[in-house]
Amino acid sequence: MSHSFQVLFRSGMQVLDKELCIDNAGLFRPWSGAMLEKKIKGLANKTSRRIALPTICTLLLFVIVIFFVLLPQIEEGFIARTEQMIKELTETTWSLLENYHDREISGELSKAEAQKRAILRLRTLRYGPEKKDYFWISDMEPRLVMQPYRLDLEGKDVSGFQDIKLKNLLHKSLKVVQQQGAGYVDYQWQWKDDPARIALKRAYVKAFEPWGWFIATGMYLDDVHAEIAEIRKKLTTISLSILLIVTLLDVYSIRQTLAADRERLKIFVEREKLMKSLEESEERYRNLIETTSDWIWECDRDGKYIYSSPRLIDQLGYQPEEIINKTLLDIVSPQQTKTFITICEKLLRAQEPVKGFESICLGKNGQTVVIENNAVPIFDDQGTFQGYRGIARDITERKVAMEKLKKSRDDLHASLEETVTSLASTAEKRDPYTAGHQIRVDVLACAIGRELGLPDQQLEGLHIAALLHDIGKITLPSEYLCKPTKLTREETAVIKCHPEMGYEILKGIHFPWPVAEIVHQHHEHLDGSGYPRGLSDRDILLEAKILTVADVVEAMSSHRPYRASLGIDIALDAIRSGRGTLYHAPSVDACLYLVTEKKTDLCSKDLCLLLI
Repeated sequence: MSHSFQVLFRSGMQVLDKELCIDNAGLFRPWSGAMLEKKIKGLANKTSRRIALPTICTLLLFVIVIFFVLLPQIEEGFIARTEQMIKELTETTWSLLENYHDREISGELSKAEAQKRAILRLRTLRYGPEKKDYFWISDMEPRLVMQPYRLDLEGKDVSGFQDIKLKNLLHKSLKVVQQQGAGYVDYQWQWKDDPARIALKRAYVKAFEPWGWFIATGMYLDDVHAEIAEIRKKLTTISLSILLIVTLLDVYSIRQTLAADRERLKIFVEREKLMKSLEESEERYRNLIETTSDWIWECDRDGKYIYSSPRLIDQLGYQPEEIINKTLLDIVSPQQTKTFITICEKLLRAQEPVKGFESICLGKNGQTVVIENNAVPIFDDQGTFQGYRGIARDITERKVAMEKLKKSRDDLHASLEETVTSLASTAEKRDPYTAGHQIRVDVLACAIGRELGLPDQQLEGLHIAALLHDIGKITLPSEYLCKPTKLTREETAVIKCHPEMGYEILKGIHFPWPVAEIVHQHHEHLDGSGYPRGLSDRDILLEAKILTVADVVEAMSSHRPYRASLGIDIALDAIRSGRGTLYHAPSVDACLYLVTEKKTDLCSKDLCLLLI
C-alpha cells in the first residue's frame, strides 16, 4: 500500500471513529445490544429528518410556484392569445370589406352590389372546433346589418328592440369604435346557434368608415375558462403524481440509508482484520518489487527519479538513494547525451506510455549496460501530469546476441550475392555476345523499382531475379545463342524455352522472394501475347512486369550476334507504343523518365554508375 493511500485511509478512519466506540489505543470496543439498538434508532431519526425535510420544502415550493405563479401566468397568456386570435380574424374579414370597397371605387361594382356581396361572403364564414363561431356587422345608427343566427334582427332600428342585452351590446360597440376605432367589448349573447342559452362573450369590434359599418366577432369566455380548468386539472394530477413518487423515493432512500448504516457498523467490526490484511498485502508487494529481476522506478514531471527499487544495484551498481533526483541523462553514455536531451524532452511532453525505449548507460564502475524502459504516465485526480512509473530491463546480452545474429545474416546475404553472381556469369559464358546484359538489366530494373517506390525487401527480390532472368539459357545449344544470322522458327521456339528452363532450375531453391516465378514470367505481356504461358495482366507479378520493360530496352539498345544495336530511341519507342497493352504503364513511364529526364545512357559501358 502506498504512503499516500495509507494517510488517506487513516484520516477517513479517524472521522468515522467519532461515530463508534473506539478507545484511545485504536481498539474496537463492541457495543451491547441495547447500545447498538439505541445508536441505530438515533441514526434512523437523523436520517429521516435529513432526507424528508428538504423534500417537503421542495414540494411546498413546487406547489406554490405551480398554482400561485405559473398557473395565473398561463391563464393570462391563454386569454391574451385568444383575444389576439379574434382580433386577427376581425382584421382579416375587415380586409375583405376593404377589397369590395376597392372594387366599388374602381367602378367594377356599385356600392349596393359591393355591400351585398360582402354581406353574403361574411355570412357564410365560420371558424372554431365546431365551425359555429361567426362574424356580425352593424352600422353607426346603430342597426344590425348582418347576424348569421338572428336574421330576424337584421336591418331593424335598435330603439325598437325589446332585448336589453342586444341594445347594450350595440351601444357599447358603437362607443368603442367611435372613440378608438377598434377594441374589445364584453357582453352576454346566445350560445352559438342555441337562442335558449345565454353566455358571456368578449368581442373585438372594428370600424369600417367608408360604409359607416363596424365588424365584430367574439369568443365565449366559458370556452376559455373550460380550457384553463382542464389545464389546472392536469397540473393537479401531475403534482399529486410527483408528490407520490417523491414520497416513495424518500421512503426508499431512508430504508436504504438505514440498511447502509447497519452495514457500516458491521464494517468497523472487521476493520482490524482488514488493516492486518492490507499490511500483509503491502509486505508482499514490497517483497515482489525487491526480488524481481527488473529495476522498478518512478520519476516526476521533470524526469527526476523519485523512487528506485534495490535491483538498481545489480544492473548499474548504484544504491537506490544515489539515483534519487537524477535523470536518465545522468547515467547514459556520453555519446548518447546530446541526442537523448531532445528525446527525453519529447517523451515528457507527449505524456504517453513508453514502450521498448532503449538506452546505453554507464554503470557506477564504468561498465556499459543496455537497458530497455517501459513506462506509463501518472496523473492526479484533476488530470495533471505528475511523471512516469516504469521498469527497466537489462538487455545487454540480448543486444550482443542480436549483433551476432545480424552479422551472421549479413554473411549469409553476401554468400547469396556471390552465388547468384556466379550463376549469372555461368549463363553469360554460354552467350558471350550478351555479356553484361543481366547486370545492366538488373541495374535498370532496380532503378525503375525505386522510381515506383518499391520497398527494400521487394527491390532485393527484383535484384536477384534480374541477375538470374536468363539462367535458363545454359540448357540451350550454344550454336543457337551465338548464331550470327536470324534464327529459324524452330530455333526461335527453342530459345523461347529459356524462361521455363530457368524456372525449373530455380524452383527448388528456397529464396525469400518469388525469384523462380519472376524469371518464369519475364517474357509475358499484359494482353496475353507473351510466352511461355500467355499470362495476362492480373496474373503477372509486378517484379516480372518491371523486368520485362528493362529487358526489352536493354536488349534493343545493345548489339546482338545477328544484328547491330537498334539504338535507345527505337527501344524507347517500342515500350512507348506497347504501354498499357504489352508493357506495364507505370514501369514504362518510370523508364522513360530515367532516360529522358535523368539523361541515362543505356549504351554506356558503366550503366551501374549512371543509374545510381
